This record gives sequence, C-alpha cells and structure tokens, in this order.
Amino acid sequence: MSSLDYPRRQHATGFRKSKEGDGIGADSFELLLFRLGGDSAGERSELFGINVSNLREIVAMPPMTAIAGARAPVLGVVNLRGQIIRVLDLPAMGGCVPATGLNIMLVTEAGEATQAFAVEAVEEIVVLGHERLRKGEHGAGGGIISGIARLDDGRLAQVLDIETILHQLRA
Repeated sequence: MSSLDYPRRQHATGFRKSKEGDGIGADSFELLLFRLGGDSAGERSELFGINVSNLREIVAMPPMTAIAGARAPVLGVVNLRGQIIRVLDLPAMGGCVPATGLNIMLVTEAGEATQAFAVEAVEEIVVLGHERLRKGEHGAGGGIISGIARLDDGRLAQVLDIETILHQLRA
C-alpha cells in the first residue's frame, strides 16, 4: 500500500498538477479532479472534484474489512498506519457505476472526523480562481454538489461538498 502525502502525491500516483493557474492566492483554490464511473447505463464518466483543503492524502485501495450491519454507502473500514478509517462508496452516492472498480481512496478530514471516499480514478489537481466556480442550485445532486467548476480546457467538473455529504450520513 502506498500513501501519498501532498504535495508529493501527484508524482507517486501518476497524475499531474496542472497549469490552470500560477499559484494559490486569496482569489483561488486547488481542486482535486477524479472520476467515479459512468451513469447507471454505463455511459459517460463524469468529472468530479473536491477542494484540496479537505484532502489529507490519496491512497491506493487497501484491503478492507466489512462492518456487520453497516448500511450503504459504508463499504467498510481500513487500517491506515494504525488509524481505523471508515470507507464510503462515493460513486454510489453520486449515482455512478465504476467501470474499473474502486481503485483509489481519498482520505479527507472534516471537523474532527477522518474518513475515506472510494473513487475509480484520480486525474489531476488544478488551481482555479473563484470566478471559475458556479455555485450549485440548492439540492443539486441530492445536495452534495456545491458547484460546477469551469476548467481552462472547457471541461466542467462537479464540485462535491464533503461536509454536506457527511452531514447527510449522520441524519
């Protein structure tokens, strides 16, 4: 199992840090881009992102232990360097079906909680100005989409709100 600490992780996982911006300032933020899989018909693999400020590390999917009686979207738990971390099925929450499986774990921290989100593939980290983010409609994507980011190459990425996802799981 390889653990990838920011900022070294882009080299170790094979994804790259893009040149979307010159650096991070008060008017910009870093967005990790990843894929969850296609829709339920196996079509198009949509691009998603999370703010890097929520990200602790990116890890290749380790062996997981199922939790008896756990409800979806909880996949199980992993032991990551002595810390037991709950792993959540992010594609299921986003209505996606991974074509190649859940290969990567995004370990995030929100408040005092640490959890991991299983994803299909990680692409890159981009630096974007806040003007590139269009706030999502209330309730978009079941309330887990905070906005849509417009990338330099014309692609759009759905930006997930980690804290809202965790709040919905507690409800």
